[in-house]
Parts: sequence; C-alpha cells; structure tokens
Amino acid sequence: MFKNFRWFISNYKVKYIIGLTFLLLSDIVGLIPPYITGKLTDKIFSGIALKPFLWILALDLLVIGIKYIFAITWSYFTFQGASQIEYESRERLIHKFLKQSLRFYEKNSTGSLMSKATNDVSVISEFAGYGTLSFFDSTIFPLCIVIVMILVVDLKLTLVSILPLPLLAYLCIRIGDKIYEKFAIAQRAFDKLNDTALEDIEGIRIIRVFNLQKPRFKTFEERGQNLCDKNLEVVKYEALMTPVQRIIPAITFVIAIGYGTYLITKGEITVGQLLSFTYYLNMLVWPMYALGNFINLKQQANASMERIWHIWNYKEEIVENPKAKPIENPGDILFKDHSFTYPTSKVKNLKNINLEIPQGTSLGVLGRTGSGKTTLLKQLLRVYPMDTQSIYIGDQSMEDTRIYSLRDQFGYAPQDHMIFSKTIEENITLSKPEATKEEVLHALELADLKKDIDIFPQGLQTLCGERGLSLSGGQKQRIAIARAMIKDPNILILDDAMSAVDGATEKNIIDNIYRERKGKTTIIACHRISQVKDCDHIIVLKDGEIVESGNHHSLMKENGWYAEQYRNQMGRRKFDES
Repeated sequence: MFKNFRWFISNYKVKYIIGLTFLLLSDIVGLIPPYITGKLTDKIFSGIALKPFLWILALDLLVIGIKYIFAITWSYFTFQGASQIEYESRERLIHKFLKQSLRFYEKNSTGSLMSKATNDVSVISEFAGYGTLSFFDSTIFPLCIVIVMILVVDLKLTLVSILPLPLLAYLCIRIGDKIYEKFAIAQRAFDKLNDTALEDIEGIRIIRVFNLQKPRFKTFEERGQNLCDKNLEVVKYEALMTPVQRIIPAITFVIAIGYGTYLITKGEITVGQLLSFTYYLNMLVWPMYALGNFINLKQQANASMERIWHIWNYKEEIVENPKAKPIENPGDILFKDHSFTYPTSKVKNLKNINLEIPQGTSLGVLGRTGSGKTTLLKQLLRVYPMDTQSIYIGDQSMEDTRIYSLRDQFGYAPQDHMIFSKTIEENITLSKPEATKEEVLHALELADLKKDIDIFPQGLQTLCGERGLSLSGGQKQRIAIARAMIKDPNILILDDAMSAVDGATEKNIIDNIYRERKGKTTIIACHRISQVKDCDHIIVLKDGEIVESGNHHSLMKENGWYAEQYRNQMGRRKFDES
C-alpha cells in the first residue's frame, strides 16, 4: 500500500507530522477524563466535600477543552494536506495528458481519462484525509487505550474483554479484499458511462437528425444500470462491515460488564474503575469502526491509485533531445528520404519523401482520400513518434529542435477543427491570447468571417457551444482559419480547412492568404485544385508517396492525375454555374 502512496506522504510529510502529532496529543488527553470520572465516582461513594468535587469537575472540563484545541489543529493540517494532494494529483494528470502523443489518446478514451482526473482523484483525496485519521485511530489509538486500561483498571479484565477484537480485524480484512475487487470493476463501468455521455453531447446534431434519441438513451440506460449494479456490489460488501463492526464490540461490552461485576464482588476492582473501564471500552468502539473504514477506503484508493499510476507511468513517446536548441530562423523545410508508420499500422504510411519547401513559398498537397496528405503535414508538427533526423527546419534537424519552439513557428487549421466551449473571440485568440481588438477584426477579414458576425446574437461574444454546436460547418472552419492567421505564423498549414465553404468564400480566403503572406511559408492540403493551383509548388500523393510534383502548368502538361482532376473539377464548376 505505502509504495503506491509514498509520493504524497513524502511531499506533505511536514503537514502530516504536525497533524498526527496533535492527533496523538488529542487522543492522549482524551484518555484522562474517564480516569477522572472513575476516581470521582469512588470519592462520591466514600464521601467528598463540595469544593474538592467542583475542583475535580473543573479539571475535567479543562482537559476536554484542551482536547478540542488539539483536535482543531490536527484536523486543519491533515485535511489541508488531503486538499493539496487532490490538487497536485489533477495537476500531474493534466500535465501528463498535455505531453502525450496522439497514440496515447488512441489507447485511452476521453471518458476514462476524465474519470481518472475526477472520481479517482477524489477517492485518493478522501483516503489522504479521512483515511489517515482512520489508520491512526485503528492502530495507535486503540493500543494507547488498551495500555491505559491495563494500568488504570485491571490486566485480566482487559485481556478477557478484547478477546473478540482479532476476529473483527480478520473479517474486516477479508471483506476489504472483496471491496477492492468490486470497486475496480465499478470504476471501469464509470469510464464507459462517461464515454457514452460525452459522445451523446458531442454528437447531438447527428442523434437528432437520424432520430437516434431512443437507441442512444437505451445505451446510456444500459451502461447506467451496469454502473449501478457494479456499485451495488461494492455497497453489498461495505454493508457487511456494519454488523461486524457492531456485533463484535457489543460482545466485548457484555464480557466486560459480566466479568467486571464478578471482580467487584471479589474486591479486585472498584465501581469507579469499572465505570472508567466501560468508558475506555466505549472508546474502543470507534477504532473498530475506523479499522473497517480504513480498509474500505484503502482498497478503493488502491484501485484508483493503480489506475492513475497507469497514466503517470505511461512512457512518453515523444522525447525531446536534451541538447535540442530553439529555432531562430525557420528557413527552408526539407524532407530527406523520410518514411513514417503509424504505431497501429502494419504498412508504411509515408514512403521515401524527398521534398524541399523554400522559405517564403507556398506548397499545395493533393491526393485521394487516404493518400497521406494529413500524415505528411503532421510530421512537421511532431505529434507522433517518428524519425526526426530526416526532416530539417532551416539549418537544423527536427531532432535538434526544441518541440515548443518548433510548434511555435506554425499556424495550423486542421480538417477536424476543434471549437471550444468559449466565445467566438476567445476561440480565435487561443493561439494569441494577447491579441488586440484590431488584430481580431483583421483575422476575421482574412478568414472572410466578418460578414457573419452581425448574424450572431452577441457578436464576437457569442458562445460557440460544445464543439461549436451553435455554428455551421463553414463558420467553424473559418474560425479555425482566423485562429491560425491571427498568430501571423512563419509557417501556415491549412489541412483541408475550406471543405465546408462555398466557392466565393474560398476564393476570398485564398486571395487574402496570398496577399497577406508574401515572404512567409504556406502549405495547403485539400481536394479542390482551385485552392492550390496558384501555389509555387504542388505535389500529388498516392499511398504515401509523391507521384507528381511541379507547378500548375507543368503538372497540366504531364497529363496525369492532377490534370485529370483539374478538368473534372472545372467541368463540374461550369455545370454548377450554368
């Protein structure tokens, strides 16, 4: 157990030492009032004046007050540590999420990652706070009580009375093992429920268009019922703890009262001592509960901690060269016999790519669906583990370039545009948070989106909704283009970023890009040749290989795939216009 939780014990050991010290002092001071009460009882039976009685009573109240001061102190430090552990756990998780390659997200669902960052972290925090208290009160505290019972009352009475307690410990451990097993299963069911809820929210348009409300609700209901069933399994074993924790301590009371009465008749103990003993025995009831609670929390926290350690220990696939340097001048881009295979692919997705993109020029990338256009562009962004020594940015290889510095050179509008649940303005300024109002409006003009702003109820302050739910496909694409353009990057990448806009809007955007980006590198991957025919250089990909290369005029002369597609697309455009 301590192997899994050593990290937070070592990080917050000062707070835990202070908290546990005052907890120990609180418990020790709490052992004094039963002793005083027993002595006072014996003195009442033997006769005592009012004044000494009041002094003893005042001393008892003073001890109780000191105990509560100690209790406030240990509670503050212990639960403060638990809150900080919760914060740090989530911080470490999100830090890990942000450093991973795309393959990590192919292997871990969003629902599962959310569950680990919320539900599992909360379980660990509860164990770090309440679990620490339960551990101390189920181990050190009962030991102190037993020692005092032996010294203050009677050894034989103490030993006879606590005989059933080892059975309690054994049963709690056995039940705890089952709780661990069932809780781990319940957490996996929670992951699946999370996935379903996220998919339904993100895909609400498709669900409504195809009238999928009933089947999707049924899926959610089934997964919700599955989670409920799995949680009931956990509750069933947790419920077994209650009778065990109550019946066995009750037996100890019966033994104590019966045997204690016998010892009084024999004159071996006094009535006051038996009264003190019953107080102490009553104080042992909480540690028995605490033992069950600790085992319950420990097993749940173990299951959650293992799930979190799986993320923390996940080996980062994109590791930066410790000798890497930042880019000072991006310069030309060069691919030298570059090949690439996706981690889950059995064949090469890019094969022997030799390509030079001079600084300040434009490149068009064409090809059928699945030809490798997006894969080629992602090589520059370094989002997958790959050969980084066969790609050069300026005069240094990607291997020798700091990743943050590399990505800072790019503006990127992907085909799968991500719109966040923020305002339109906030979505555009994500790539440049310090952008001025004038820069935002200029980016809107470049993306030909300014004409749409008046349509939105709150203009730039209109909320986009989950993944841009309130926007059309073309509006989302233009927001993504504006986000890339506002950064005024050295290298702009548009990956099929205008597939949902009409021809006139597309022409406006392309004209704006060519006018605005003179002297800067621009790469456009698409299906419409109209977007790239004026590029300085055009390549055609097929099965991850460059099969055609040149400018528009030279490619038309080759009369290959490019020329055929151009004639087909121009023919369709004339037909649409007629």
